[in-house]
Amino acid sequence: MRNQRHILDNTWRDYVTNNTLLERTGAPSMFTLLEHRRVRWLGHVTRMEDGSILKDLLYGELASGKRPTERPQLRFKEACIHDLKQMNIDINTWEAAAADRSVWRCKVQKGLQQFEG
Repeated sequence: MRNQRHILDNTWRDYVTNNTLLERTGAPSMFTLLEHRRVRWLGHVTRMEDGSILKDLLYGELASGKRPTERPQLRFKEACIHDLKQMNIDINTWEAAAADRSVWRCKVQKGLQQFEG
C-alpha cells in the first residue's frame, strides 16, 4: 500500500482509504490475492497422486486428540472451504472440477470476478 501511495503521490496527510487507493490503481486487495492463491493451490494438491505427503495432510484426520474448547483456529482445509463459498464454487463438487485443470482455472477465475464485483 505504501508503494501505491507513493506512485499516486499521496502522503499520509491526505486522508485516502486503502479501498479508495485500490480502486484508483485497479489492483486487487491482499485478501483477494490470498484467497485466489489458496484455492488454486487446493486444486493443485487435489490433482496430486494418492500417497503424496501434501495430499495426505490435506485429507488426513487425527485419530486421537482434541482441539481447544474455545474457538479454535481455522485449519487450512476450513479456510479453503470458506474461500470456495466466497467464490460461489459448490463445496460438494469442487473436487471433480479440480481434477481437470482447465475447468478448475475457469471456475476460479469466474468465482474471483464475482467475489471482486
